[in-house]
Amino acid sequence: MTSGALTAPTRAMAAPTRGGPTAVRTLSRPLLLAVLAALATLSAGLLPGPTAVTVAVTVNFLAVAGVLVLLARAGRRSAHPAGWRWYVVSVSVGTVGALAAGAVLPWGQTALGSVPGQLLVVIAILRMLDRASLRAARAHVATMFALFVLADLLTVHTLYHLTIGRQGVLSLSETVALFALLSSIAVGTGFSLVLIAVCPAAQRPVGWLLFASQVATALAGACSSIASGPGWVQYLACALSVLGLGLLVVACRADRPLPRTDPRNVDGSTLGALLPHATALAGGSLLLLSVPVTGDLTAFGAALGVLGLGALLAHQVASWRTQQRLTTDLQRSEAYFRTLVRGSADPVLILDDRLQVQWVSPAITALLGLDPQRIVGRSIADAVHPDDAPGLVAALNATSADASETKTRTARVRHLDGRWRLIQSQVRDLRGDPDVGALVLYCRDVSANAPQPAEPVPAFSTSDPATGLPNRSALTQRLAATLRAPSTTRTSLVVLGVDGLPVGDDVTVLRELTTRFARALRGDDWLARSGVSEFAVLVSGTVSDAEVIAGRLVAAVEPVATGNGTLRLTAAAGVTPLDADADAGEALRWGDLALRSARAAGPGRVRRHSDALRITQQREETLRTDLDRALAEGQLRLVYQPVVDLALHRTVSVEALLRWRHPVYGEVSPAEFVPLAEESALISELGRWVLAEATATVAALPHPDLAVAVNVSARHVRSGELVADVLRALESSGLPSSRLILEITESVLLDDEHVTDDLAALRRLGVRIAVDDFGTGWSSLAYLVGLPIDVLKMDRQFLADVETDPQRRALCSSVLHLGTSLGLVVVVEGVETATELQLLRDMGHRFIQGYLLARPLDRAVLTTQLPGLGGAAVPTSAAGLPGPPRPADDGLPR
Repeated sequence: MTSGALTAPTRAMAAPTRGGPTAVRTLSRPLLLAVLAALATLSAGLLPGPTAVTVAVTVNFLAVAGVLVLLARAGRRSAHPAGWRWYVVSVSVGTVGALAAGAVLPWGQTALGSVPGQLLVVIAILRMLDRASLRAARAHVATMFALFVLADLLTVHTLYHLTIGRQGVLSLSETVALFALLSSIAVGTGFSLVLIAVCPAAQRPVGWLLFASQVATALAGACSSIASGPGWVQYLACALSVLGLGLLVVACRADRPLPRTDPRNVDGSTLGALLPHATALAGGSLLLLSVPVTGDLTAFGAALGVLGLGALLAHQVASWRTQQRLTTDLQRSEAYFRTLVRGSADPVLILDDRLQVQWVSPAITALLGLDPQRIVGRSIADAVHPDDAPGLVAALNATSADASETKTRTARVRHLDGRWRLIQSQVRDLRGDPDVGALVLYCRDVSANAPQPAEPVPAFSTSDPATGLPNRSALTQRLAATLRAPSTTRTSLVVLGVDGLPVGDDVTVLRELTTRFARALRGDDWLARSGVSEFAVLVSGTVSDAEVIAGRLVAAVEPVATGNGTLRLTAAAGVTPLDADADAGEALRWGDLALRSARAAGPGRVRRHSDALRITQQREETLRTDLDRALAEGQLRLVYQPVVDLALHRTVSVEALLRWRHPVYGEVSPAEFVPLAEESALISELGRWVLAEATATVAALPHPDLAVAVNVSARHVRSGELVADVLRALESSGLPSSRLILEITESVLLDDEHVTDDLAALRRLGVRIAVDDFGTGWSSLAYLVGLPIDVLKMDRQFLADVETDPQRRALCSSVLHLGTSLGLVVVVEGVETATELQLLRDMGHRFIQGYLLARPLDRAVLTTQLPGLGGAAVPTSAAGLPGPPRPADDGLPR
């Protein structure tokens, strides 16, 4: 950011003033240093003769040079390095412009030179704005920006008209220069308010510092423009310019990266929202005051007043629309909440600070026979047994430091029939949560003699503990009751499968998904958790209505932010109508079959049962039957994907990958036919063929150091025949054992002792053992020590968001250090972008496999297309040229 005050020193060099030194005590290191520098500049006016001018000018331009250096250095470590680079450009352009204008323009007009630099501030702030947050509130911030800029100009114009404008201090050209500078500064100041409005609360001080810097710049420009010659006005302009530059540096140092924030959850600044209105009030009041004082109303002031009123009206309309949208979202959220709670088998109570019931779910009727409306407003102490009340009240009044902590309390409550029931409650203290501010109780009957329903199912067995939703047992009961009802022809079942969930119930992730699903449902839809990674919804309506709901549910499965990073999730859904002649078991099987068809079609797909029965079942049965003769008929083949050594710039091994070209379906994915082969002993036969084919192919290549990696199934390893099969393949092909790598999954290492003995025997023969897809299975580091392992193949999922997530980069680097410390080689799979390659190279990863370097190659082209071995060159950087290969050991353990 540049200051119009820089135009004053260029004209003040020839005029002497006098003064004396002043000392200013620094009270705060970052912020008060800027104030100290400004006061030092102002105090230069106390020096005698030309010395004052020289010192003021020198301090002013030294401040510019220092700010450029500090912004360039601190900006690289900031949250918005691109924005601060533009600020550096803005300061530079404004300074050069001020110097050039001071050399050719008369006094009072040199401020025009810094206008281009001021306009570049707009670009700098635009590079700092979060586009998602800006889009979410674009109408509101646009009208706020227009209102502030117009009100600012109106205030400046009226003050000018009331003061120096009446006295004719400035000429027309000087007046134009003044308003050009102040207008450009007003635009930048308005954009700083936009930044305050859309940024997270933790980063809002940066916006206010930028705003204060713009205000200081505006005052400096005004002083520079109205000055008639060297004097205290010029020194004040210089001091304000230095203050604005200092505040800019403080803002850059305060701009540090923060965790990603949902743009929908960014709350606005109250002061930032009121400031445009306060400015408009000041400008309007001054305009009205100027009429009786001056006796006239300027056309420019009247135009600004009218435009300001229009901007104020537009801002109020935008604010009203935002309020309407928030009201609608709140109502919808409440509807989702009611739908979710109605589906829970356990009653839910919400208590205020006085332990009075504020809300209770309808399930309380089934538990205690009470009308929910009769309970609201009563104290919880009045509802329980007198002997239990003191202990319960004391426990509920005790505050909990951890909002996620759940306490269990038990008390006797009288049923409507007069009997006392023993009720157990899970209590969550959310009084410290500003969005809740209450105690939440999840209740169930644990009485030893509690009455049982006609079809006895314990209450606790029909509720999923992680989500609070009905579980599969409750879903089966609900389906059975629905199919017996007269309206079954108007009900459909949606089965939703979520892929990518962590092993075990992650309560945070599951509750986030449950909240999203509830938002996508209507009031009459019924949600349940039907499996570990599956949910089910009973949809009131036709199967077409159910497909619409299924599409909403699939779309709601977006990435979830967790403490360990962002969890990438995908979903698919199956839909089936509920026919009157079906039972609950058949309906669930139809839904599961439809879900399998949707998953086979890919993430985000929705399939109806009739399509699934024709597509999935027929294809799967055909593939299972044809796979038995695929090997004999020559339908199977191997392709080879290179593993590249970035240090030697050449391929050191290839991984043999199995492919099937079906005569009807064409290319069939290994993810589809390998699980079918693993259902029988056929997988071991395929493994023997792959071993023989891969070793013979690589042995025939003119590359004496090239190794081959073969994936071995868990069933083949457990069969006890692996050692004999490997020896047979090596003997028939003539391939040295040191050039063979067997890739196994992590779980195989936890099998019987003979598995470890077989792998150790193979290692003694020279064969190397690699753990494939490391990090996707049990991944216990303790098991890596002492096991017969030579290579870790890091799974592609480690690279998710590695370009933007520092934690992911740290994890990739940690795997490399782990392998190195254990004497293991680490191979990174799935490298697909140049940025990923450069990051891995910088971390020290040496062995890379992925589509960026080479796709799987057919046998015929291995001699000509292997990277660094007669084929494509291996880049030395993300976009660089290959370096010369060096004859050396390939780095893989022997």
